[in-house]
Amino acid sequence: MDPNAILVTGGGGRLGQALGRLGCTALDRNALDLTDRASIAQTIRRSRPKLVINTAAYTNVDGAEAEADRAHQINAKGAGLIAEVCAAEAIPLIHISTDMVFSKGDPDQPVTEQAEPAPNSVYGQSKLEGELAVRAAGGRHCIARVSWLFSGEGESFISKILAVAAQRDHLQLVNDEYGRPTHVDPLAAHLLKLSDLMVAKEDVPTLLHLGPPEPVSRYGWAREIFNVSGKTGGPTPEMTPVPGSTFQTPAQRARGLVLDVTLADSLLGPMPAWQPMSASVVRNSIGKA
Repeated sequence: MDPNAILVTGGGGRLGQALGRLGCTALDRNALDLTDRASIAQTIRRSRPKLVINTAAYTNVDGAEAEADRAHQINAKGAGLIAEVCAAEAIPLIHISTDMVFSKGDPDQPVTEQAEPAPNSVYGQSKLEGELAVRAAGGRHCIARVSWLFSGEGESFISKILAVAAQRDHLQLVNDEYGRPTHVDPLAAHLLKLSDLMVAKEDVPTLLHLGPPEPVSRYGWAREIFNVSGKTGGPTPEMTPVPGSTFQTPAQRARGLVLDVTLADSLLGPMPAWQPMSASVVRNSIGKA
């Protein structure tokens, strides 16, 4: 399928940009108002896409605690409106969600798609309500949950931790928060594979967990980052692993939680390992400094 036939919302975000680089029609917030059903309907009817990928979201996890209404307007209401229009126009929809619809887990027992969500933050709750709205719309859809997206553009865990390390010789890193560091480019390629299956009316689950192999803690990812940083002339601070409770943040984070990606791997093939892509971003970030 021609990627240009795929309409992407949230085109200004890192995943939306990655899909745009692959040829999708990516619209940013200025081109599409997610809270205006008439605007969504007009845009979709005018462009007549074969499939829509909704990457648009309010993603400031801590900010959502103070801006709950805004988070729900975009993550819940906006998701529902897009799904309703897609259902009315018989256009399949891929909706991007998050591991933060859960609040805890065991890293040795990844959470499957059958697990019951239980968010412990406004952001997670708003994303769960978005999932429920997409399901309630009744159209052909797939909700794709992801975690820890990163790229070489904009802010990410890599850029933030390198910036802090440039100012400090010693860092405390959380060792009970887990995820699958997911570079947006291979994720975008996976979403195009999923799009092809959905447009071809293949049997596709309505919920999938996507991510690369080998989940890691924040502390473990930081070790990888600074190992590469040291070889590239960047900072190499001393690190101490600490529980997440050490830091007081507005929003609670899920502890010990890892998404099980077995189902998606069997359908789409496994995603490439995150370590080489993380290393590339680290080297490029230090080169720009």
